[in-house]
Amino acid sequence: MSSKVWVVAVGMLLALTGVAFADTDRLVANAMRYDLEYPGIGYSGPARDNRIWRFQQKLNSGELKLQWEPHFGYLRSVLKALEIDPSSQIMVFSKTSLQTSVINEQTPRAIYFNDDTYVGFVLNTDLMEFASVDAKLGIVYFGMINRQDTPPQMERDGGRCLTCHDTYSMMGGGVPRVMIMSAPVDDAADTRTFGSASEVDDRTPIAERWGGWYVSGWYQAGRNSPPVTHFGNLPLRTENPGPQSDRLRELIPGRDNLGSVSAYYDTSLYLTDKSDVVALLVSEHQTFVQNLITRVLYKVSTIMSQGGSGPAPRAWSDIEPRRQAALKQVSEPLIRALFFADAVPLTGQVITSSGYTERFAQRGPKDSEGRSLRDLKLEKRLFKYPLSYMVYTESFNTLPSFVREYIDARIVEVVLGRDPSGIAAKLAPEDRAAIGQILADTLPRFAAPLGLKTAKR
Repeated sequence: MSSKVWVVAVGMLLALTGVAFADTDRLVANAMRYDLEYPGIGYSGPARDNRIWRFQQKLNSGELKLQWEPHFGYLRSVLKALEIDPSSQIMVFSKTSLQTSVINEQTPRAIYFNDDTYVGFVLNTDLMEFASVDAKLGIVYFGMINRQDTPPQMERDGGRCLTCHDTYSMMGGGVPRVMIMSAPVDDAADTRTFGSASEVDDRTPIAERWGGWYVSGWYQAGRNSPPVTHFGNLPLRTENPGPQSDRLRELIPGRDNLGSVSAYYDTSLYLTDKSDVVALLVSEHQTFVQNLITRVLYKVSTIMSQGGSGPAPRAWSDIEPRRQAALKQVSEPLIRALFFADAVPLTGQVITSSGYTERFAQRGPKDSEGRSLRDLKLEKRLFKYPLSYMVYTESFNTLPSFVREYIDARIVEVVLGRDPSGIAAKLAPEDRAAIGQILADTLPRFAAPLGLKTAKR
């Protein structure tokens, strides 16, 4: 590693906080704005309800020992400890990171993830990037120096990441988030202006996704359907195109259905030669729901703090109608997202060879018939049973009890077909029945409201 790149990496890490993970008391910059807007959250205080914190405590106690290997450093060992499978690898070459100077088409950033944590690995730098969902704070950010002569130590970001990772408003009222963007590409189909990268989620047409990303896998058009196109594997729109963009242009004719992305860059420098299309689709759904969960957490804090202090309500019925109306308004977008109510349909069939599809589905939990909310359909829609597996996450299940009571009741209404908002009308009766039994068997609190029995295990 050159001395210049090492200085960049260290400088970026020092720009995070310069404070050791376990001793962090207060953060700075944008994090302080959250303290002013959401004093009940305490975003700049210690983050101790997330996978990264628990990882660091195991390191501190000696329970966990990381293994070093040439080139990757601690990466493979970190992923194993965080329960992140390498098959989740997705590759982005747009300059969207603290480390933009070393990311390009030949040295893309690798992102690995599970249900609550994301790891960023960038070539030619010793800074490994992390984002993890904290049950009390929402998304929090960390860095770690990936050097054999430096003991592994997570450092909490002090607000620099939040310059971009802020949901809904940079002028106030925002919340921390995970972002997946589609950058403008040099293609006639992309009519966006230069620099107008778009955020991607379930609602984004496939044709507008993945600008600045590599995409492996097959997305085959259905019968009587037009060819499936997207912006993946295309050169970015830039004022100064270079030889790396020329290589992308040469490969345009065969860019849509690839078993590997090895034609684009040296994939031996990464853990796999894939940038899996299913992992991309799952991550886009997952981050969409995660951001909405965080928004509910933050807005509930604001709503309940208005009008004076008092004992925190324990049940929905303890809340006066005015606040109930406000809580319903902020919760409904999350409920719609959980049921994929506004998700665009898949117009073809998605096929991959990375192993991610099988590993993702195996993580369960499953009902008495072996069904899971993690079962993938990959034709017409992403999941076989249209209720998000995110209902199992710590961040969802630790929402304030009174608002989760409301959201649970709305889930039951949809599953029973009694939903006045129209979500249930989008679901086939057999899908609602399957979802109901999966919930009853895997989250027993739903069994009685759904009039179902929980399978004995």
